[in-house]
Amino acid sequence: MTEIKKTLQILKARWPEVTLIVGLYALAVLSNSLFRFTRHDLTKISALLCMPFLLSLMVVSTILNYGFLRTVYLEGQKRQTPMALLKKGKHFFWRMVGFSLICVVPYLILVWLVFLIIKYFTSIETGFFETAKVAPWLYQLCFVAPMLILIKLVLFVPALIFVLDCRVFESFKFLRKCKLLDSKELVALFCLRMVLPFLWVFLQVPYNPETSSQYILRSVPTVIVCVLGLIIAVTAVRFVASLDLVYDDHRDSLNSGSLFEH
Repeated sequence: MTEIKKTLQILKARWPEVTLIVGLYALAVLSNSLFRFTRHDLTKISALLCMPFLLSLMVVSTILNYGFLRTVYLEGQKRQTPMALLKKGKHFFWRMVGFSLICVVPYLILVWLVFLIIKYFTSIETGFFETAKVAPWLYQLCFVAPMLILIKLVLFVPALIFVLDCRVFESFKFLRKCKLLDSKELVALFCLRMVLPFLWVFLQVPYNPETSSQYILRSVPTVIVCVLGLIIAVTAVRFVASLDLVYDDHRDSLNSGSLFEH
């Protein structure tokens, strides 16, 4: 639990930035749910205004997150202004978009394969191949299982990009240096993150809330998922930084080094 404690110390020391990132993300998610629920009652002009607003919230929150992770490596617990985070984060935005596009193909293929496997075995059990109804938690498994298969990519490639300031394809060269067995706490956190959706299904947390109480209920898992995701990302950055990897094409920004002890 040592690495997790050190990560929590960073988040505690930089709580204003964490609050801003989590708050904007939660606002974007809940606003999107509200928009989906009320879009039939909105005029075309209102709908056109809502979409750029939601997109802007998500993009700003994402860039702030990227800037936060980069400065965690460079500055440790030192607080940064939102403008500083945006300046650092925008440098990595399109690289992370590229990484997402690379990952989406194998991820969707795996989702499809897991779905077919679940459907096949469920159909055998029920005896009704075409009309078999799969439980919600099994459908959730379709999206969780591929993430577990791609765990090494998901955990380490973004961290490598933030630490080494390298391109997406160049980060793959360093993956062999990142051992899952050497980062047990990080893997445990990631698995916990993957288990949470099953808990939301069990608790029947509404995906599209319709009442005030449902919005409150929905906001709780949204915040938990975002905070846990930030803990995982910071821990991954710290782990990659501890490997003391050398990137030949590193820029001047890397000359300052890391505050982490190796």
